Amino acid sequence: MKWGLKNISLVLGVLIVLAIVGVSGCTSSGNSTSDQPKINVTNLTVKSSGYGGYDINAVVVPNKDIGYLEMATVWYDSSGAIIEKSPLVWNINNVTAGQVYKVNGMDSLYDKGTPAKVDVYIFDSVFSGGDTSDAIYHATVNMTK
Repeated sequence: MKWGLKNISLVLGVLIVLAIVGVSGCTSSGNSTSDQPKINVTNLTVKSSGYGGYDINAVVVPNKDIGYLEMATVWYDSSGAIIEKSPLVWNINNVTAGQVYKVNGMDSLYDKGTPAKVDVYIFDSVFSGGDTSDAIYHATVNMTK
């Protein structure tokens, strides 16, 4: 194929358009939902159920359809030492945007110590118990006596 001035101009035109699209990021300046959290969590409570058991309750409302949600907890004693990590306290599949979900989880700290606080995490993928930075929700609940 012989490259004539017409073909070169066409290729340069396409490259310029691609460069402009790449620099602009194809984003709009309208109302973006990317700043909106994936879920809203309210009424988070953690209460002793006796014999080292703790009930974790909340209300979750997804802002978009999500294939999977999972709650994990990290428990600390009064010195700040971790006394338990629970990677799966509650989970659910196929949640629908705008639907209200009541979370009822349970964790056992039997013979592990008395918790002073608990970090509650919710993930939209399976949590392996390590890195919590991918959590879509995090809250710390201080335990009262």
